[in-house]
Amino acid sequence: MSKIDNKHLPKRMLVSSKKCESLCNCGHKHEIPSIKVVSDKNAYDLLARDCVKTYAKESVLLLDDENTHLAAGALVSELLEKRSVVFKPVTLPGDPVATDKLADEIHDLSIGHSLIIAVGAGTINDLGKYVSDKRGIPYWSVPTAPSMNGYTSSIAAIKVKGVKRTLPALPPQFIYVDPRVIQDSPLKLRQAGFCDVLAKSVSDFDWRIESLLLDGAYCSLPSAIASEPESKYIDHPEKILRGDQEAVLGLFEGLLFSGVAMSLAGSSAPASGGEHLISHFLDMRESLTGVKPNLHGLQVGAGVVLSAVCYQKLASLEEKELKNSGKEIFEADARKIPSVWGSLASEVEKQFLKKRDRLMQFDSLLPANWTELKTLFGRIRTPDFFVDLIRRTGLEMTLPSLGISKDEFYLAATSARTIRDRITVLDISAHAGILEDAASETIEMLS
Repeated sequence: MSKIDNKHLPKRMLVSSKKCESLCNCGHKHEIPSIKVVSDKNAYDLLARDCVKTYAKESVLLLDDENTHLAAGALVSELLEKRSVVFKPVTLPGDPVATDKLADEIHDLSIGHSLIIAVGAGTINDLGKYVSDKRGIPYWSVPTAPSMNGYTSSIAAIKVKGVKRTLPALPPQFIYVDPRVIQDSPLKLRQAGFCDVLAKSVSDFDWRIESLLLDGAYCSLPSAIASEPESKYIDHPEKILRGDQEAVLGLFEGLLFSGVAMSLAGSSAPASGGEHLISHFLDMRESLTGVKPNLHGLQVGAGVVLSAVCYQKLASLEEKELKNSGKEIFEADARKIPSVWGSLASEVEKQFLKKRDRLMQFDSLLPANWTELKTLFGRIRTPDFFVDLIRRTGLEMTLPSLGISKDEFYLAATSARTIRDRITVLDISAHAGILEDAASETIEMLS
């Protein structure tokens, strides 16, 4: 991260309103998240001191899991006790999944508490901020790894009735970071974070294209904010492998700003597109296949390669080759939902149906905008570029190493677009008739 004064106050604001105003090109008002970061080797003691100052004898809920308890939760708990903070520790079993049922349980446990502090990354962070939002109480975050970009976002990824959803959530007021914990986090978590932050290289174009075709909602501000720390981690990804301090903390900063970009946009669009649907698909299929998904970011990495392959194929496609049979394509994919999703089919159908009317417009919208679209398609880096970057972090980046079978990845690539109502490159590719070929080519690259 950028150098921060070791004095506890004032805390560093992640973004300023003045900077956002200068970078915005859409003219709309953006909700600028008021998130302050304390980055210091004594950050956890400063957190405990802040609890005493702000909440006195009010009670705090401290949430972690078995893994993050070892990384930082135990020390945070010890320091809270030392300063006589009234708190209730809740340590979940290792590798919990953020479901609506678990969120309800945390909600019930949080009643009577005035603050939620979550020590951890993806699931723990999502549960903490989602429940805080539901309760209308503040949320503080203690990150334990540079593994995902949700620390600063205003959404949480929660499984609702088995379907992965992004739901409104409360960003943290404060983030307390011990740089040593971030730097010393397991390599696999650093690799996952690298893949997750790399997603913006393709998801931003998904958003641009949806905006061009349908709603004109794209703004350059989120992308500009998310790209600010990029050179610190993307120029030499092998430094992530070596645990280089500047690179790992630069990656963490990139993830923080990626989350801010989502908050500024009011959705996950700047950092989550078709590539994330691949990971969500694999997560959701666990209940049907019994196959435990890999880390979210690592699965996203495979999705990034797929998106890049799709864009490469679209860039070489001529307007006269477009299928222009939107109704038939939509109905064919809708018919597959019961066989793919079983007991979850009705919930998936609801999501897919939400974008039916927009997809029906593709017969006219794609040809009318094809020249401009092809210019955008041609600006995305090649699949080989992304594979090389990811592998330089020491990640093998093959389907076998990720625990994904060829058949399951093909199913994800060709069906993941049905689980969300957002328009992504997967929808454009399906309509253009190149999605199946792109899936097969990606499987060959990652085998």
